[in-house]
Amino acid sequence: MSAGARDVLRVFEDEHFTAGQCETCAVPGYLIVRLKGPATSLALLDPAAAGRLGAMLARAARAIEEATSAERVYCLAFAEIDPRLHFHLFPRTRAVLEAYWRATGSEGEPVNGPKLFEWARTAIVPGRPSPYGPLDVETVCARLRNALRTR
Repeated sequence: MSAGARDVLRVFEDEHFTAGQCETCAVPGYLIVRLKGPATSLALLDPAAAGRLGAMLARAARAIEEATSAERVYCLAFAEIDPRLHFHLFPRTRAVLEAYWRATGSEGEPVNGPKLFEWARTAIVPGRPSPYGPLDVETVCARLRNALRTR
């Protein structure tokens, strides 16, 4: 991905964090919030850093809900591929849920968030048809950039 494309996907940066659209999944508003610095464990953050992180995650989740009309925002931290502490904020919208139901034949069953998340990361990728219609990644990134700048 070119530097210019990455700039379009970056929605926030300050002295402590960066936040940007996931590059490998085309779900609009799927952000990865990264802590700057070498932190690899939530448990090892000092209280001030933990407080800033909590506030940042809440701001980002609120912005995602507003920008995408997400019914849920999943928050996940794995740090397996990249060991630096980072969080996946995934908007589970009605469109994603309905696409998941169609793909898996699971309509009417309780929603299994981790399975839906993994399905979306492999099924809704750049270059494939999106279940979003007019809601595209660039538009949502612009909304998120504006929302996070004004908070």
